[in-house]
This record gives sequence, structure tokens and C-alpha cells, in this order.
Amino acid sequence: MDLGIKNRVALVTGASKGIGRGISVGLANEGATMLLVARSAGELETLRKEISATGVEHHCFVIDLMSPTGPASLIAEINENGLNPEIIVHNLGGSLGISNIFASTEDWQRVWQLNVGIGHELNCEFVPAMIKNKWGRIVHLSTLSTTTYSGNAPYVSAKCALDGYIKTLSRQVAKHNVIVSAVAPGAIYTEGRYFAKLRNEDPAALKKYLDQDLPTGRLGQPEDIAPAVALLCSDQASFMAGSIIAVDGAGK
Repeated sequence: MDLGIKNRVALVTGASKGIGRGISVGLANEGATMLLVARSAGELETLRKEISATGVEHHCFVIDLMSPTGPASLIAEINENGLNPEIIVHNLGGSLGISNIFASTEDWQRVWQLNVGIGHELNCEFVPAMIKNKWGRIVHLSTLSTTTYSGNAPYVSAKCALDGYIKTLSRQVAKHNVIVSAVAPGAIYTEGRYFAKLRNEDPAALKKYLDQDLPTGRLGQPEDIAPAVALLCSDQASFMAGSIIAVDGAGK
């Protein structure tokens, strides 16, 4: 299937590792020109070299998007380079280790900024050009937790807000062939994250989870998420506005 994204310019945040890396490799393999954003210069450059084997020129932006000037700095650098993202994959997300439901409002706002606010700021900058050009794809990373409500309250609440944002934004821009959607991963193995720590620290608990709550019997990998994202970035997704696609192994 021709996804129709060859030579499209695709921006991926959190691109240096895990799901973001897998998505970046997948889109590059489809012929997209990648704008790779993360905090780690070394990991970004390694990724850029890996996906440049086809001769396409990709770009790295070493920026901490959680800094107060992070999104504005990224926008400025992209514009200074004369680049025009036609696809944006908002891969940033997480709990920032804030698990207490009675955490301060400031802590809740930080979690919201990571999961919703940064994406909204980038959309405000780049979506108007997509509307003008009558083509654009915005893919956010949601989570299984918005249906199970398991996990840390600030994180789950932020992702529920993100789902509402996706649904409402999509209704505003779909008529311009700007398709806003999301993938909602379940239990994905990523180094340094929850399930990797669980495997190392409490393998019995992980086995219990796999046996009781995950019918596929295995954790997902970043490579399991990338194809779904690539489809949502493609011409084939033109009737998928507002879709939030579960890629969760039927987990609960």
C-alpha cells in the first residue's frame, strides 16, 4: 500500500528513543523527510545517520520542550531553516514521577504541559499552514489508561484532556483535509519506563500481569506502534478524523 507520504516533512517529538524512535524509523522508511526533536544530541544524531541510508536529508533539533522557551525555540529553528511540517507526531508524554492525587496544582500543570500543552503550542504554529495547503496530519500519543483509568491521576487526567482536545480540534480542521488523530498504546516495553523497571525489579508481578490482563501474553514493542502511526499520517487516513486507535494487545 502506498501511504502517500514520500517527501512529506514529518516532525516527531521525543524522537530519540522508545516509541518516538520507532515511529521516526517507520516514517523515514516510507520516504518522509524527518524533523527529529529530543534532548539527547548523541542519540538523535545516531538515529539521523541510521535513517539517512536512503539519501534523504533529515534534521535534528536538540531542545528540551519542557523548558519555558522550548516550544518557541523549536518553532524558531524550524522556521529559520525554511521547513514546513506537513505531519506532526506528538510523542511526548509521561507522569514526570508525579503520582500523588493531592500533588500541587503546579505539579498537575507540569504534567498537563508535557502531555497536552506542548502539542497544542506546536499545533497553533503549524496547523494554519496545513489548512492553507489543504493537507496535514497530526497524530498524538494517547494511552490505554484513558479507558481503564489505571495509573497516576495527574497523568490519566492529562491524557483524558488530550483525547477531548483531539476530538474537538479534529472537528474544526477536518474539512481542510487536516486529519487529527491518536494512537493509544497499552503495555509497551521501553528502556527506563515502567514495564522495563517492573521486569527487572519484580518479574513475578510482570508475569501475573501478562497472564491475567494481557491476552497477547507479551509486552508491546515500539515497532508495534509505528505502523499504526504511519497509517494515520498517510493519505489513507482521510476519513479517520478524530480517531483514537488502540494498540494495546487487548490489555486491561
